[in-house]
Amino acid sequence: MGPSELFRLAWDDVDLVAGTIRMPNAHKGAGADSRIVPVRDDIVPLLRRWAAEDAALGCPWVIHWQGKPVRCIGHAWHTARRAAGITRRITPYSLRHAMPTEALEHGADVKAVAEVMGHADPTMLLRVYQHTRFRLRKKAVNAAPGLGIEPDSAPDAGHGDS
Repeated sequence: MGPSELFRLAWDDVDLVAGTIRMPNAHKGAGADSRIVPVRDDIVPLLRRWAAEDAALGCPWVIHWQGKPVRCIGHAWHTARRAAGITRRITPYSLRHAMPTEALEHGADVKAVAEVMGHADPTMLLRVYQHTRFRLRKKAVNAAPGLGIEPDSAPDAGHGDS
């Protein structure tokens, strides 16, 4: 969900009963103008609280500053990062890369993750967004059938029968 998507998100797009968000698609040639994104169950109560607070203010936007829509968060992001003592260059877009990496590592379906992120083609997700960790590469190597050799009985490397 890029900034242009989140900044256009209104509370009318959030269905807290169904636990879904009608996320506006980025203007990058997407076929549809929006997509339905499920909300994590543990986030729904927080969104309910925020929706009630914003309704009391008469604010229709999910992302806002004092009731006004937000268009850019660069300065606020860098200020918050510095205040938190975070010295690494990390951006909100970094979180877009972290989400599919974490989701796929924990067993999410590739096509489902791609659809949630707004990609019609899962290869975009695999090519650009997913970053694998060594632990997963090791798991991939060990997933193949073994050679049937017991570790203690394996021949020494470079020593054949002469």
